[in-house]
Amino acid sequence: MRFITILVPTVLSFAAACSAWAQAGIYMRFITILVPTVLSFAAACSAWAQAANGVIPCLNTTTADLSLFGNTAAANRLPDRKSPKAEGIIKASSRLTRCPTQQSKVVMSFIMNRAMGSKCFKCPTFRAGKCPGNLTTMLAKRRLATETAPLTRKDKQEGDISSVFTSFSGRKAEPLPERFRDLKHRLTVGFEEQIQRSWDNLVEVLKFRTDEVATKRESIIPQIKFSDIQGGTVPSASVDAVRQTGVAVIRGVMPKDVTEKLLSDARQYLSANTFKGFPSNADKKVVYESYWSPSQVKARSHPNMLTTQSWMNQLYTADANQIIDLTVPLSYCDRVQIRPPGDKQFALSPHVDGGGVERWEDRAYNHVYRKIFQGKWQEYDPWDLSGRLDANMNMYNGPGACSVFRTFQGWLGLSRHGPNQGTLVVHPILQPSTAYWMLRPFFKPTQKGSLNGWKFSLDDDDGNVFLHGANPGTAQEHNSDYHPHLLLSETMIPYPTVEPGDTVFWSADSIHGTESENTGNADACVFYIPSVPLTPNNAQYIAQQRDSFLKGVPPPDFPGGAGESEFTDRAKSEDVLGESGRLAMGLSPLKIDGQSVRQEVLAREVNKILGY
Repeated sequence: MRFITILVPTVLSFAAACSAWAQAGIYMRFITILVPTVLSFAAACSAWAQAANGVIPCLNTTTADLSLFGNTAAANRLPDRKSPKAEGIIKASSRLTRCPTQQSKVVMSFIMNRAMGSKCFKCPTFRAGKCPGNLTTMLAKRRLATETAPLTRKDKQEGDISSVFTSFSGRKAEPLPERFRDLKHRLTVGFEEQIQRSWDNLVEVLKFRTDEVATKRESIIPQIKFSDIQGGTVPSASVDAVRQTGVAVIRGVMPKDVTEKLLSDARQYLSANTFKGFPSNADKKVVYESYWSPSQVKARSHPNMLTTQSWMNQLYTADANQIIDLTVPLSYCDRVQIRPPGDKQFALSPHVDGGGVERWEDRAYNHVYRKIFQGKWQEYDPWDLSGRLDANMNMYNGPGACSVFRTFQGWLGLSRHGPNQGTLVVHPILQPSTAYWMLRPFFKPTQKGSLNGWKFSLDDDDGNVFLHGANPGTAQEHNSDYHPHLLLSETMIPYPTVEPGDTVFWSADSIHGTESENTGNADACVFYIPSVPLTPNNAQYIAQQRDSFLKGVPPPDFPGGAGESEFTDRAKSEDVLGESGRLAMGLSPLKIDGQSVRQEVLAREVNKILGY
């Protein structure tokens, strides 16, 4: 059986190679396809033979490659090494070696990961279309970060922000299909004991951290002056505080008078036109489906905003193989919020954007959290970009899913507001809290109502499978029932009072929501403006978003419809400020001259994506 599971795909690959050769009619193409196929078959036979003895060869495969394909248990057993060429032997767990089906899956995973390790996508000859490449590379299920697949816009139904959340939209969370039990098993098999010890330690750490947040309240949120960012004088203590909490307030990003004028113009634009939004049945919305007001376009492209985003992006770290420029921000176009006094409807529950079940299900995405699934949550680095750039955050075409990688979500404050005035609330504990809610689906209480003594389990007492708060097509939500150790009623902290021109940011995995009511006497007004770095995949989205801007329709990630296409006073290209602003919107090409080799390669690829 093991031999067949390896032989059949290889024979099919060989058949595909012959077909390609026959159609091409070129002898050399036959050789370039046949040779790698034969070598793959030989490697498969060797792997099968060794697997029969309970040993699996490394086949020059990296830990990252294995985790990328969901083979987390095998990946975690790879010896640490800096070079993917390093040799090593992995002893499969007794569970894997006893099961022929599991053995064959692991062996095939090694073969496919060897394909992922191919250098074809970095080869100029292959990229120019003059070489068919290694056939096993073509069989890989995911593209490398260096090869961007053209995005195909799927127009979404008309709607509003409420469709993003299971609880907010009135839908009930149902148990997940049985395949998620298998997924949870694959992510943790062989590490159950380590994860249990890790969980017990994590719960103790959270007791201290939640008490600290509940005591310090909004004073724990770092506040940084834009002038320090501009002058390169941000204190290291402030940087450390942002890394620890995952959140920040940047003071004075835009001049107060300029910001107040933007709000005044935006109000006029919203009053002069008819918008969908939330609440859907109200004449005056709290969140408007407005993306192309001149005020929003000017705010996104303001040089101070772009400088701030560049600084925020660079809090993350990328390895040498990742194609990204953290210094160049892109504009991701989002909505307007004007929350009036007394509003109780726009009460967003605690949640994390950037996908729901995808964090566990997508093979690149779960690689981000690999240390957590190994029982080593202390080694998890929230600022390491490994896996994030390749992650599929929208496997189910969710109505509010985001197609780009955002280092931080954020908004520009347009009015003075703060605690108890309908502002944003955040959970300023990043690393341990992320580890907690990623591990929560693997634990259940042994005594009702107790936070102590929880034990590892793949399902609940009724045999149902959940990824607590994560459902296909919606954001990851958090509550006191699913996540009691986070003490959310005490640790969801409002941002300190902001003035017009201040910006607020929270990281990709930060839990956030809104206050239940605006008890103030003024509107709480913001433009949602996140930080987005330059990558080929992000550029793919920007190219489509640019087309939406020119047509006046909603951006690709948002509810569809005619949008602002018939509004004569919507923003035009000339409303975009400066060359950096035009570049961020995909309206100008990246400069090639004077760049480093890596930047030049990225710039050429992005310019091609944008049509320059």
